[in-house]
Amino acid sequence: MNKYACQYAIVRFLPYLETGEFANVGIVMFCPDARLFEFRLLRHIRRITSFFEELDAGIYRRAANDFKQELKRIHNWLDPKQENRINADLARHLFAELTRPREAMMRFDTVRVVLADDPVQKFDELFGHYVERNFATKAYQEQLLEKNVRRILTDAKLDKQYRPETLGDAATYHTRLPFVHRKNGRAVKAIKPLHLAHEDPAQIYDHGWAWLGKVEKLRALKLLPDRILFPVQRPTENDGRRFEMFQEITQKIAANDVVVIPDQQTQKIIEFAQD
Repeated sequence: MNKYACQYAIVRFLPYLETGEFANVGIVMFCPDARLFEFRLLRHIRRITSFFEELDAGIYRRAANDFKQELKRIHNWLDPKQENRINADLARHLFAELTRPREAMMRFDTVRVVLADDPVQKFDELFGHYVERNFATKAYQEQLLEKNVRRILTDAKLDKQYRPETLGDAATYHTRLPFVHRKNGRAVKAIKPLHLAHEDPAQIYDHGWAWLGKVEKLRALKLLPDRILFPVQRPTENDGRRFEMFQEITQKIAANDVVVIPDQQTQKIIEFAQD
């Protein structure tokens, strides 16, 4: 069976440019040899409004509808059943132009390539993986935690003092922290919400260990803020293997001069941010 080289890109919805928060809401795929162009956008508006709580659902509907009309026009030009379909070279150029970086609420992630026996089946798999599953992933959970911390800081009128920053040296090591406070040009405090409530106990330990490593590396480079807070989402149960792994890794993190608290302790987050 022939394998087709297919290009695809994830569609992201980014309503607030200043925060950088986004949700994966669609997939586009182009397989030149198969003369195939497919696209699909998320239909479940509730998923978007539950993530962007203050967002008017109509904003997403309008943005998605306008974007869909653009994708339909591209689809018509590439459809092999159309008498006036464009040639392969122009089709490649058109897809490249469609997916170029843009400053808009609906935008594309980097174009990727995948080999597929059945491009349509692969398209369904990609949509399920990057869009449907996106709302249950660790990254999504941490975005929700970050939103909660941002709301806490905003309510306490501290949000102007904290900005997302990438700390480190681009030539050696760097990592992004969502809330960094600078004083006299120095990063003195940082807050990083952490999701440690995975179903797999090993993932709890591994994710915590990864962030402990980031802390140690930034400290070795003398780039770690003086004080750092990890509000953590923990397993619901107080015993069992998940809780054991949670306790073990959070104790190791705390032993490295990181303040670790439950993510629901709003007052302690405010006190840390104010102090």
